[in-house]
Parts: sequence; structure tokens; C-alpha cells
Amino acid sequence: MLNPIPYKNPVGCIFVIRFNQIRFMLRTFLLLLTTIFITNIPAHSQESNDNDKELINGVTLCMHSFDYSFDYGNLVTEISDLGAKWIQVNIKFYQENIYSSRIVSDRGYDAYWNQFEEILIKAKEEDMKVTILPIILLSNPSGSNWRGLIDPYDLDKWFSYYEEMILRVATLAEKHDVDMLTVGSELVNLQQYTAKWNHVIAQVRENFSGKLNYAANWDAYETIGFLDKLDYLGISGYFDLTSSTNPSNWSLRYSWSGIKSQIFEFQEENNIPIIFTELGYTSQDGTNMHPWNYYATDVVDLEEQKDCYQAFIDVWGDDEDFHGVFFYDWYSDGGPEDTGYTFRNKPAEQIVRSWFEQINH
Repeated sequence: MLNPIPYKNPVGCIFVIRFNQIRFMLRTFLLLLTTIFITNIPAHSQESNDNDKELINGVTLCMHSFDYSFDYGNLVTEISDLGAKWIQVNIKFYQENIYSSRIVSDRGYDAYWNQFEEILIKAKEEDMKVTILPIILLSNPSGSNWRGLIDPYDLDKWFSYYEEMILRVATLAEKHDVDMLTVGSELVNLQQYTAKWNHVIAQVRENFSGKLNYAANWDAYETIGFLDKLDYLGISGYFDLTSSTNPSNWSLRYSWSGIKSQIFEFQEENNIPIIFTELGYTSQDGTNMHPWNYYATDVVDLEEQKDCYQAFIDVWGDDEDFHGVFFYDWYSDGGPEDTGYTFRNKPAEQIVRSWFEQINH
């Protein structure tokens, strides 16, 4: 004999059933709403990094002086007063020629390293974000050889010296709360050794908690196999723009527009934010033709330098996919007779200053 069904209050049963139905419908609605919200967030916004939240506006300060008692403090202050929120410190190291396997820091050693630290301290006192870009120079080059052609006799030995150097830089960067570090710059021929770079980057990350980039030459940024280990890809942006020593503003902008399309396509395909770790022009006539050639002529052309800066800012400055630039560079007195890269005390200075003011407000 079956047990009789216990008596239930019919009103209470209806209330419970309806309450459960309403609760289920509410939970379903909230789940659907959450799914729609997450689906519409851009992919890079769901990641843990915040690269897309800041437009880097910086200026490069190169340690050009061979006087290791030279105080760079005033130059750091001037860069801050320009409106730059970032400063990039270029620190140099040497090897004899492209076949050398040994890398040494600039002669002066302790004094040089102390000078380097003083710059980092001063930059932080100015409340600037700091990135460091180590470069390799050749002390006894042959012909037109440069670091992009380095092909050491002993590859393992070269990378051993390089790792020792970059880890010392990384340790000091961590000590002084540096925000970003370049793990290599324009080492075109050495970019093929992906496993070597993966090891270098892994070692750097054990010593430095900031962002990492690699600074590729303008014609070699597509040949890097370790992009997935970086936070940014840097480019030295010395692209040839026109074949004229007297280019129109339109032609400069037109050239940059085509370059920008290619870079943005590469940025999207590889899912990595791209910045210009160097972007600059000499104040020489025809600088737009080969911006990387700082020995082209001794004919001063301040207007062409200014026009090149203006064209770059016009094309890139307001684009939401643009992640930033370090203008090269701020050193020496500059002025109307100077033919170098510095835009200090030249018409191009006001172009940069005005753009910094615009994006900082």
C-alpha cells in the first residue's frame, strides 16, 4: 500500500513555484547581460596589461658626453618642461667591430654607471616615466659597418657578454623604479637567433618588473621571432619619405600615411602595440630623404626639420591605434646653426611642445 501524499497548502505551492520561476528568469537574464558585455569588450582590454590606456609622449636623452662628470640634470628638467611625460635614456656600450665577441661598457666604468644612475634619479624627481635603451657602438668600425651588421665570431660568447650587460642595466632599472626597458636595439643580423633572445628576455624579467620592448630598425621590424615575449615592439622610425630636398607638406604626410597603414596592419596581425623608440630628423637640407643619414650635408635647413615633425604629428598624433613615440633627441645647444638631430632651440621644438600640450590636456 502506497503512502498517502502529504497534504500541502495549494496557495503556498503556487507561491513557491512562481518564486522559483522568477528567480530562474532573473538569473538567466543577468547571465545573458554579462555575456553580451564581455563579448563586446575589445580583446586587448580583457588582458592583464594596460598598454592601450596610455599614449607615450617622450623625448630621448643620449649620454653623448665623454666627460663623466657632466651633469645631465638641466637637460632632464628641460625635457620635463617641454611637456614630455616620458624620458628615454640611451646608454652606450662598445665592441671593436662587427666580428667582435666581447662587449664592454664605455671607458670610465664606475663614473659612467654613476652618471647613468644620476639621470634616472633626476628623471624620477621630475615625476617622469622612464625607459632605458642600451645601444651597441663600434669603437673601430670598417667602412659603413654599424651594429645592425654585427656577426660575432663566437655567437655564444657575444650573447654571454650581452646578457651580463643587459642584466646590470635591468638591475639598476628595478632599483630606480624604471617603467620600461629595451632589451635590444637595431641588432638586425642577430634578430634571427630567437632562442637566444628568448633566454635573454627571460633573464631580464627575473630582474626587472617593468615593461619590455625591442627596438627594431625601420626596415627590419617584420623579422622578429620573439614578439610574443615583449610588451611593445619599438621601431626606429627613420623611414625615407620623399626624393626631394624641398618636399611639400602634402608629400610628407602622404608618405607617412602609407607607412602608418603598413605598421598598423602588422600591429593588428601580431597583436602587439607598436611605439617609435626613435623618431627624429637632422636640421640638414634633404633630411626627409634619408633621415638615418646624419652626415648627408652641412647645409642647414631648419624648416625641413620642422616640417617633418609636423607631418608626423599630423598623420599619427590623433590616431587611437597609435601607442607613442620618443623624439630623438635632446642634447647640445642646438640653435640655428646646428645640423644635428636635436630639436633644442630650433623651430621644431615648438611643434613638439605644442603637441605635448595638446595631448596632456
